[in-house]
Amino acid sequence: MKQKLLLIDGNSILNRAFYGLPDMTNSQGLHTNAILGFLNIMFKFLEEENPTHLAVAFDLKAPTFRHKMFADYKGTRKGMPDELQEQVPVIREVLKAMNIPLMMEEGYEADDVLGTLAKNLSAQGVEVYVITGDKDLAQILDENINIALLGKGEGGDKFKIIRTDEDVIEYLGVPSKKIPDLFGLIGDSSDGIPGVRKIGPKKAIPMLEKYETLEGIYENIDKLTEIAGIGKSLVNNLVEDKEIAFMSRELAIICQDVPLEFNLENLNYDIDNIKLLELFKVLEFKALIKKMGL
Repeated sequence: MKQKLLLIDGNSILNRAFYGLPDMTNSQGLHTNAILGFLNIMFKFLEEENPTHLAVAFDLKAPTFRHKMFADYKGTRKGMPDELQEQVPVIREVLKAMNIPLMMEEGYEADDVLGTLAKNLSAQGVEVYVITGDKDLAQILDENINIALLGKGEGGDKFKIIRTDEDVIEYLGVPSKKIPDLFGLIGDSSDGIPGVRKIGPKKAIPMLEKYETLEGIYENIDKLTEIAGIGKSLVNNLVEDKEIAFMSRELAIICQDVPLEFNLENLNYDIDNIKLLELFKVLEFKALIKKMGL
C-alpha cells in the first residue's frame, strides 16, 4: 500500500475553525469552538483519505526570516483574540494525546515547515495532502502533493482539492511555479506583502503569461503597454516599485529546506483513547466521545 501523509496547517485551520463556529465554552468558561472545529475538520479528512501518517505544523511567536527582511511583514494582521489564544495550548495538548507529531521551528513559519516536509517526502514517493486555508501553499504542488483548501469547496464539500497545475491556473490564474511572481506583483494583504501599487490579478496575469517571471517583465518594461489594459502609469509604478516587487516575491516564496530532523516513521500517529477521553470530558465534547466510541 502506498504511504499517504496528511499535513495540517495548524494555525490556519484553528483560526478558520474559530471564526467558522459560534462561540462555545465548557462549564469552567474555557472557550472551545476552535478546538472542536479543528478536530471535526481533521477527523473528516482522516475518514475520507485514511492516511498512514500525520503531522500538524504550528507557527511560533518568534520573528521569522521574513520579519528580518521586511519589518512590516504581517503588520496588517490584528492580534489573535484572547478567546482563540487560550485554545492554542489546549489543541496542542489534545493532539499530543493522539500521539500526533507537532512540527515547529524557530525563525520559520508553519508554511515553511509544511513545504519542507511535503517536498522531502514527495521525493521519496509518499502521497501528501496538505490541509490549509492559505492559497500560497499551492506553489509546492507536484505529482505527489495535493493541497486541500478549507472553505473553498463547492456544494457541500469543505475542501477544494488542488491536484494539478490546471487546478492552480483555474483558481489563481497562473501555474504553481509562478505564484511567488504573482504575489511579487499583486502583494498579499493577508500577510502584509505590499506588491506593486495599483496592480491586481487582472493586470499581473497577462504580464506573467507573456513574460513568465518578474525578470522577464522588467527586461521587457518598454513593451508592457502593448498588453491590453497596461498603461504608462502602471509601467511607472512598476519602475518605481521594482525593489518592492522583488522583495514581495521573496517574502512569498515558501522555504523548502527548514532544518528539521524527521523521517516518515516519526510521523506515525496512535490515539491514546484514555488520555483523549479525559480531555474530551473536560472539554465536554460529548458528541465526539460518542462518535469515536471512547
